[in-house]
Amino acid sequence: MDSKNIVYLLLKNKRNVAIILAIAVVCAIFFSSRLFIEPLYRSTVILYPTTTYSVSKAIMNTNNLIYVDPLEIGEEAQTEQMMQILNSGIIRDKIIEEFDLMSHYGIKDNSEHKQYKLYKAYDSNIKIRRTEYNSVKIVVFDTDPEYAANIANEIAVLFDQTMSDMQMEIASKALEIIEKEYNNTKERIITLEDSLRKHPYVGIYHYELDMEKANLTMLKMKYDDARINATETIPHKFVVTKAYVADKHVYPVRWLVVTVTFFATLIMITIILAAFEYSDNKKKNKNE
Repeated sequence: MDSKNIVYLLLKNKRNVAIILAIAVVCAIFFSSRLFIEPLYRSTVILYPTTTYSVSKAIMNTNNLIYVDPLEIGEEAQTEQMMQILNSGIIRDKIIEEFDLMSHYGIKDNSEHKQYKLYKAYDSNIKIRRTEYNSVKIVVFDTDPEYAANIANEIAVLFDQTMSDMQMEIASKALEIIEKEYNNTKERIITLEDSLRKHPYVGIYHYELDMEKANLTMLKMKYDDARINATETIPHKFVVTKAYVADKHVYPVRWLVVTVTFFATLIMITIILAAFEYSDNKKKNKNE
């Protein structure tokens, strides 16, 4: 059947077609309302990683051969690292606990496979992806616009906290080791100085004392770096876009639902009318 015949069929039955299309549109508007579909709101945070996560390198810069700019945006390696942390179970579980997402997502404590359902709901509503500009986008969907904004912003905050906690654990152990060696070296120097006072003409102690003092100077630099890394933190991210409370839902898109329903109904009507027309023509041909 060509387009002219289709138009003819629709015009021929225009009253019925118009009524059916009107009913379909009204139903689409009604069934896409809040009574049947709870709207989803979206909030977005866009982050860039920093170039370094070491406070001593960024601030003290004791090694003149290596310059680290704490204000420089990180590159691909830092972005990948940021993605790994943001998608980690550490942050996921903290968000779930802080916002009581099991209750918020309507998952009962006695529900079968509740953990699987919870993580599935989390993954469905919280999307973290890398953009084409080497930044990281955190997108949160929720039926409550405030929840969506708060969760998105909190995930960004938890990235800093998680990075700092991971570094502090290592930096504290490093500080303990370097501090012990630093104190031992100071004690050896005191011992050598005492020996020199008792035996001022034994030259070997002068040589050993110089070596130990040079070692102490190097250890003092390392000790200062380790102490700063173990006690201080700097932001590990640049927040380009902070999440805000959305005033308009993104799902369902009612105009799209209505449009799709309208054209789907129109196609179905056309098919049905064409089938009836074909059946009538076939009967007429038989009677002739």
